[in-house]
Amino acid sequence: MRNVDRIAGSGIMACGIFAACAAVAVGGEFSAPKGESCQWSPPFYAFCVEVGVPGIKPRSLAEQASLLRELGFDGGGYSLWFGDEAARNLKILDEAGLEVYLLHTVINLKDADHPYDPRLPTAIEKLKGRPATVSVLFTGLPAGDPQGMEPAVKILRELGDLAAAVGLRISIYNHVNNWAESLPFVLKVVEKADHPRVGANFNLCHCLKVDGEKDYRPLLRENCSKIFAVTLCGAQVGSKTWTNGLIQPLDKGDFDNRELLTVLREAGYQGPIGLMCYGVPDDTREHLTRSIQIWRSWQPK
Repeated sequence: MRNVDRIAGSGIMACGIFAACAAVAVGGEFSAPKGESCQWSPPFYAFCVEVGVPGIKPRSLAEQASLLRELGFDGGGYSLWFGDEAARNLKILDEAGLEVYLLHTVINLKDADHPYDPRLPTAIEKLKGRPATVSVLFTGLPAGDPQGMEPAVKILRELGDLAAAVGLRISIYNHVNNWAESLPFVLKVVEKADHPRVGANFNLCHCLKVDGEKDYRPLLRENCSKIFAVTLCGAQVGSKTWTNGLIQPLDKGDFDNRELLTVLREAGYQGPIGLMCYGVPDDTREHLTRSIQIWRSWQPK
């Protein structure tokens, strides 16, 4: 069942409207204050499953969708599909009873004439009626290069208008070694774009890699309405590597994801939560099972 209004709303997530239902972390669980029945249970999806793992042959999308549904995930996140592939893959997910929550694509700020795939507008239109966020990775310029601001803002406004026409949202993907690698910088770009359908990602592993020494909590609290997508994972704070470091199943690492979820809930975040799986070398079924069991143990009771 699609519930676009719940995820997208008017394009700006309602922050603070659940203040009376702010979470309290107790023994690793999230519960509403005494006397309140409100529960916070965001959709939980898997992102980049079997991607970036040397020596592994990824399952087909149909096989992966079947596994995710069996284990209890609400959906998945993938690279954006173009052409006939989009219709085929969306049908596969529909038949599995899964949503697509995040689709990412690349924008080259150095290519003034053709910064993105010309099929992108059509690909966005085909997602109409789905709770999807199209996330853009900015390439072509060094991180934070001021030359990128004007073209990035122009492109984001164009894509924001396309997304608004079909009820979707556009987010900037904070990614190490991309133009928009730092979340504080991403939020400045969002502010410059000044479009209700343009927001930011909070990708835990990349935030830890770039700004791991900074306190992320004030940034999330102050910018809730601009955060359109969140991905988390088990992570070892201070690690410089992805595999077995900044990207692990939820039962590993020492980063406090429960506190992160509490901050998101208190801020009124209403989007989905993605499980980053890039480069996880463990058996796919086994590590996804461990992560979703941990996720369920964190939910309100």
